[in-house]
This record gives sequence, structure tokens and C-alpha cells, in this order.
Amino acid sequence: MKLVGTNKPIHDARGKAAGYVKYAGDVTLPNMAYIALIHSAIPHGYVRKVQTEKALEIPGVYGVFHCFNTTKRAYNRYRCNFAQELPDEERAFTDYVRFVGDRVAAVAACDQETADRAARCVEVEYEELPYSIGFDDTLSGRNCLAGQSPVYDEFSFEIGTAPDEEGLIEVESFSEMPRLHHATMETHACVVDYDPYQGQLTVYSPNQSVHGIRVVLADFLEMPYHRVRVVKSAMGGSFGAKQEWFLEPAAALIAKALGRPVKLVYSRGEAMTCSVVRGEVRGVVRSRFRPDGTLVSLNMDVLLDAGAYIGNAPDYIRALSGKPFRCYQIPHFCYRGRVISSNTPVSGAFRSWSAAEEAIMVERNIDEAARRLEIDRVELRLKNVLLPGEIDRKSGVPLEDIRVRDALERGRAAFRWDELNREDKAFNSANPRFRRGVGVGCGGHGNTYYPRLNDYGEGRLSLNEDGTVQANLTLHDHGCGTVTAMRMIIAEVLDIPDADIYLTEADTAVTPVDYGCFASRTTFVLGRTIYDAALALRGEILDRAAELFSLKRDGLWLEGGAIRCAEDEGVNITIRKLAHTSMQKLGRNVTAQAQFTNTTNPGVTGVHFAHVEVDTWTGFTKMLGYLAVQDIGQPINPAMCEAQIQGAVQMGCSAALREKMTIAKNGRCSESLSKYHLFLATDLPDIQVILLSDGRSGEGPFGAKSIGEVCYVPVAPAVCGAVNDALGSSLGTLPFEPDSILKYMAEERGEREE
Repeated sequence: MKLVGTNKPIHDARGKAAGYVKYAGDVTLPNMAYIALIHSAIPHGYVRKVQTEKALEIPGVYGVFHCFNTTKRAYNRYRCNFAQELPDEERAFTDYVRFVGDRVAAVAACDQETADRAARCVEVEYEELPYSIGFDDTLSGRNCLAGQSPVYDEFSFEIGTAPDEEGLIEVESFSEMPRLHHATMETHACVVDYDPYQGQLTVYSPNQSVHGIRVVLADFLEMPYHRVRVVKSAMGGSFGAKQEWFLEPAAALIAKALGRPVKLVYSRGEAMTCSVVRGEVRGVVRSRFRPDGTLVSLNMDVLLDAGAYIGNAPDYIRALSGKPFRCYQIPHFCYRGRVISSNTPVSGAFRSWSAAEEAIMVERNIDEAARRLEIDRVELRLKNVLLPGEIDRKSGVPLEDIRVRDALERGRAAFRWDELNREDKAFNSANPRFRRGVGVGCGGHGNTYYPRLNDYGEGRLSLNEDGTVQANLTLHDHGCGTVTAMRMIIAEVLDIPDADIYLTEADTAVTPVDYGCFASRTTFVLGRTIYDAALALRGEILDRAAELFSLKRDGLWLEGGAIRCAEDEGVNITIRKLAHTSMQKLGRNVTAQAQFTNTTNPGVTGVHFAHVEVDTWTGFTKMLGYLAVQDIGQPINPAMCEAQIQGAVQMGCSAALREKMTIAKNGRCSESLSKYHLFLATDLPDIQVILLSDGRSGEGPFGAKSIGEVCYVPVAPAVCGAVNDALGSSLGTLPFEPDSILKYMAEERGEREE
């Protein structure tokens, strides 16, 4: 291969570096109105009155929109396609507020300063209700209205038969993960333009599903789908934060009412409080092992706090139940998942879609089991991981050439696992203040919705007059290089420079209907789709050349942007000449399209190793070393894959050691990054990456599998395992921040003194 497997910069890297790329917040249209939202100041209650007189007196204010003068129609922020049947939970502006940050009203004005000033003049009167902000008070029913249950959804299932044999060792572990902010560099933003004469609504938004937004907005505003156009703008990161819709309905409602374009941009505080967070999760895992380390049974009891609206929580808790089967052989599995709803920010999609939470719980339990069984942690995993040719027992799909065992073995050697264990033991025995430890984490994920949904894609290609290629595919690039990867796939098939391919991002007016960028499906499903379209275009080019130039089709091939012939080495027909000749002689463009529906979802896994040093006097943890081994199949753009992994490691270390959204007693949560501590690049060691490309998929383009989400899954388990190894502890509540470590050290010293 000439291009696939080589390193390429992302398509807009130079524009971003120069500050040229335009984000939604940079878009300015004539006669634009600027929106400032008024959010609920209480965690639970009813809005009884909204006083707008002072705001409306301010020059430049176009209107104040609130829960009493706008539609009572509701929508579901999680809906992302026409087939989803979900309850409509929230309004653009509500009179029944469920958390501090719920939308009550909005001011539209001639500029942002005027809108913000007018918003401060809007007075809201509330009737307060009892509220809950944690697991225990929510489970007690503290915030329930009459007839409500504190548990909104419960899901359970069992696979296999509970073991009935003597001598099994039972291991129980508890884990708790806090709410997390996605911390994207770009906050949430959208621009909505409404043309009252054409009845056309146009939305510019950094999002993960243009067709999902179209479905929600069209149904909410009672408009036909073809009258709603959604354009995916350049994105400054998502990690799941921009795949649910809470800005767009309010902005679209105001744009339609005013008959002019509007802009709505969240502040950092609004992005933290009023968008979505990774939900708080508690889990108890009970496992049973034979003395030789064979896992025979796994039981999980998981509780998810959905926050103020249920949103994606039922799907999330169900998805979590299937993730153990992407890594381990589990003869017997029993699962119970419950969803509760507190008066806190809404839980939503987050990178790995529950796999990271599952891995934290299960990997912690395996570490505990290794300690009880006195078996090395890597050895215990090697004994129980899935092998090539096995199936996912929950979904029934083959895992194909899964390489988690290879990842463990390669990683153990490259990381010097055995040597570091010995060195750390010697270091810890000689050092009264610092302790060192190593950790390992395994994680699996998918590449597609299949078999839960019949996943599919559609792609179209055509030759321009000069022989360059026009590509049409519904892409949502998060800033990680998806556009570049798709161009590389097309260019590889056609043997042309990737610079000769025009491919832009999703736009409902021109790109095909598609689910969007979820479930790590982009490379596996859409990459294969455009691969098939490129094959079809290559075939069409050769067929047309045979027809136009009286050549035998069997002896033709593409090479370096030209058609070559086996029977006549002198034949060298450029693609440009072919395009011209076809247009002039046949009156036909050279085009091709493909629709692809996958029928597989192979195993894609990662094994990560972490080395840490804990300062027992301050509680701070320092990262000393890190290795990520990823079973990726064929990497399309290895540099992009490594960058994804390195970013995931930073994100996962932050979740393990620092990040936590705190909720005050009055229901207000963290609203500033000054009080929400993130891992910085300077906090990280050099992150070593090994890409395993032997275990290729059957359907992915050139054998590729996913990388964007799976590389986040093992990070926190590896880091937390290393901290527990260093301290000899069994900490289970994340993050392992200094206060938690100091509390543990105080308890440990107290026990020693006793």
C-alpha cells in the first residue's frame, strides 16, 4: 500500500494552527440576534412568574422568551435518528425545573453584551420542592413527586449457569465514579438562520449527527424534514458532549419567532452545568475463581445517576452490561443495572459509552482477585482473556482475530513489568515517603451499532473535469483527522494523491442520511462504505476507458492517476482525459456510489500499563511511565491513531487522579475549571504506543478496526491499579486525589499504631 499505513497531518491542521478555521462561534450573519439564557437558580421546583419588563426596556432587546410565552411541545435531547422511540422529556423553556441550570428563559438582542445585561434584569419567582443531589437521598425518594419511584429504570439478565463446585474463591469489590465534564476546548455553540419566505431553517452546529438534529428540530417545530438543514461546523472537541441536543431547539425556536439569524454560545460555566456530564456510577462486582485463577462467574450490580433528565441512561446502563464480553471469557454472568434521577446536571454520552466505567469496576475486581489468589495480575488476565475465533456471548457475534492476549504479552515485555515490580518493591522498602507501583488495565469496545441496529453507510464519488475526485459522505470530524483518513482510503484504491480528493463534512442538504459519529463506527462502517464506492469508481473508470478507447477491459488497471494496459505498454490515458472524453462523447459523468451494511463487529481491545509514584506526605501522584498496546487491525493513519491514544491517556489519567464535579448542598455544581482540576500535558510522561495490526477485521477497510473510544477504556484501571499497588490499598472511589490518599494514609497509620 502507498498511502494507507503512512502518517498524514489532519486536513485542517494548518488552518487551525494559523487561527483561520471558523467555528460556529465565529459565524456572523446579517441582522443576527445574540442569545443569553436564564437558567434555574434552584435545583427543583416550579416557575411561578417571569418578569421581563426591565429587560424589554433596554434598547436593542428583540424579545424575551420563556416558559409561559413559548410552545409547551417537548423533545428528547438524546434522540439521534427517526426510528428511536423515546419519551419527550424537556421543553425549550420549562416551568418545572429539575436542576440548577435548567432553561427557564432567554433574551435575544442586537449584541451579546446587551443580551447578557438584559438577562440579568429578568426576575424569576419559584416554588421550591425537595431535591436530591446524591445516591442515598435520591434512593430514599427525597425528590420524588406523588406516584414516582426513585428507580426510573431497571435492567437485568443472566448468561450461563451459576457454578456449583467446591473450593471457589469469591472476591467482592466496590467502585464509585463521579460526574465528569468533557472539558472540550470549544464550548457548545450554534447559529440558526430562519428564512420566513422560504420556510427554511438552517443550523450551523459542531455536532455528531446532523440528521439526528434535523429529526429533533423538525418534529419539535412541526416542520417537514427537507425544510430543516443542519451543517456540521468545525469542532473543537466533543468526547460525546456534542451528540445530544439542548442548544439547538431553544435557538431554533427563537430564530423562527424573530425571523432572523440567532447565535447561542455557552460560557464555560454553562458548558459544565447546563449541557451533559458523564453520569455518576456506583458498582459492586462479585467474582468467583478457581484456585488456579480461572474465572467461573461474574456478578455486577450497577447504579447510574441520570441527573435531572433520563436521556440516554437506559441505553447506557444496558450497553455497560455487554462490555465485559469484549475482553474476557465469562462462563456465568449475572447483571443488574438501575437508573435513578437526581436534581443534578444531566448525564449523557461520554467517550467509550460505558466501557470505561465497566473496565474500572471489573479490572479493580481482577486486581483484588490476583491479590487474594497470589497470582501475578498480568498472569491472571492472560488466563481469562478471549482468544482469536471466540464469540461475544452477549451479542453472539464472532470476535474474529481478537488480540488481547498478544497485547498483554507484548506489553508485559516492553513495559518491563516483572523488573519494575521487583524494583518498586525494593524502592518502597527503602523509602519512608514515596511509594511506587505498576498497574495494568484491559478494555474492549465495538466498531459499530451492530447487532443492536442494522448499521449502514452510503458514499458517492465522481470525477471532476480535471480528473480530481468529488467525494460525498456524511462525516463528523471531531478534530482528530477523520476527513484525512477517508481521503487516504479513496486515494489508495484509486492510486491518486489524496490532495486530489475533495471531501467535506456532514450537511443534511447534500450528504446522505446517516446515524452520525457514535459507537466508534466511522472508520469501520463509513470507511468501508467509501472504500466500496472507490472500488466502484475504479471499475467504472476502467469500463469507460475500455468503451471509449476500444481496449480490452481485462488488461486495464489504474496507476499513478492514469489507465494502463497490459497489452500495450504505450497506453497511458490520464483520468482527466477520460473524464473529458466521457463528457464530450457520451454526455455522461464518471460517477459511482455504494451502500454498505456490515454484518460483523469484531473484537477491538487495548491493554495499558502505568507506573506511578505516590507522595504519601502530600497525596499527589506522579506518572513515571506509560505504555498503551492497542489491537487496531490496519491503522489507516498511524500518526492519527497514536495522537488519539495519547489524548485518551491524558483524559483517563485525569479521570483517575483529579477530575470530579462536586455538587454543593444548594444543588450548584462546579462552574469553573479553576475548581475542576485537569491533567495537563506537562503532568504526563512520554506515552509509549504499540499498534498491533495483525488481528485485522473482515469487513473494515483494509482490515481496520476502531480506535477513538477503546483507547480510553483501559487508562483509569491501569492508573488506579498502579496507585493501589504502590500503597497496598484497595481504594475504589475515583478520583484518587490527594485528599483521598491522605485519608487512606491516616487510616493506615492509625491501624498500625493500634
